Amino acid sequence: MTVRVNKDSFNLREKLSELERPIGLKGSELMGAETAQEARDLVSAGRKNIIINGDLRIWQRSTSATINTSVNTTHRTADRWNNYHNTDGAVTESQSTDVPAGSGFYYSLKHIVTTADTSIATTQYHCHKYDIEGYDVAHLMWGTSQAKPITVSFWAKSSVTGDYGFCIRPGINNSRLYVDTLIISQANTWKKYSFTVPGCTDGTWGKVNNAGMQIQISHAMGTEYQTSTLKQWITALDVSPTTQVNWMSTVGNTWYITGLQVEVGKNATEFEHRSYAEELALCQRYFYINGGTQHQIISQAFSPHTTEIAVAWPHPTEMRAVPTVTISSTNNNNTDFYFRTINNSGFSLTGNGRSIAQMTKHHASIWFNGMSGVPQVPGQVRVQNSRTAFIHLSAEL
Repeated sequence: MTVRVNKDSFNLREKLSELERPIGLKGSELMGAETAQEARDLVSAGRKNIIINGDLRIWQRSTSATINTSVNTTHRTADRWNNYHNTDGAVTESQSTDVPAGSGFYYSLKHIVTTADTSIATTQYHCHKYDIEGYDVAHLMWGTSQAKPITVSFWAKSSVTGDYGFCIRPGINNSRLYVDTLIISQANTWKKYSFTVPGCTDGTWGKVNNAGMQIQISHAMGTEYQTSTLKQWITALDVSPTTQVNWMSTVGNTWYITGLQVEVGKNATEFEHRSYAEELALCQRYFYINGGTQHQIISQAFSPHTTEIAVAWPHPTEMRAVPTVTISSTNNNNTDFYFRTINNSGFSLTGNGRSIAQMTKHHASIWFNGMSGVPQVPGQVRVQNSRTAFIHLSAEL
């Protein structure tokens, strides 16, 4: 029996020309990948960004703050971002909508010099600082012979051209440091920068709920912390190149940054945009605020004695550690709160007596005390009319 198979005609010359079409450098690398894992590593497929709030959408504390010697490393504005500052000048840090065009970002972190320091002393400095929790970098296996490389990328622009410092180091000590130069070659122009850092095979790196890794970008740095040994792991406490510019030299100098990403491998891929709700929950592991504007409910409450009111609530997510509590309010005392009882009567709190009844990684319990005549019924503690009152809970690294 004879079987005949017919196939539609095609243009052989056209088919051959398709074989000559360029597939690009990454296409060639992907075609050469021998395993699925190797191909995934080339494009950083799946969840990849180790950084939280790298696109600067979450600003729970405030959108503007002054940075000077009195605040040094205190978190002031954008969640998870912090600073090292010790100069004779001052900087205003604020939220900005100046972002690189077409990047998909909406906010950037802006620094502007408000008081200049024309001569940075030997041990003075001003820089960004970002601490990553040990649990989030343990899979890098740094400190072992299997240490994996990472790539750090971000967008930045400055009104001052020159050399800035880029540094990676452990969050719990200064046993190893990796320093490179961030070159701003064109003023007031957004540019994406990336640094591939070889995995560190020694040193001590946090791997639990302590500080695992720190990223530092220096705007000004004293000679005590400068080095000419770049692009390799060192043991000296040096974080910036010897060519470091003094960005603090003139009032009005600006610096912007957004889109910070840290990923495993040797390639800087597109920024991973997560949902706002997920990003907020990730930030609340380290910090959140209970309270706010007038009449806002702090918590369900009860009065175990006529002199006390007890409130308790669960944290929105498990926190990194048992948080510290700071109450910030209009009058900085209990009078900015009131007790709305179950029968809808109001009792204004007095004095400033407060105690922590119990605080864990999962819930908070605070007692307002030192009062008299408190109704012994269930109710709610709320923010007073025409007042602001915030309870800050922080488990920052």
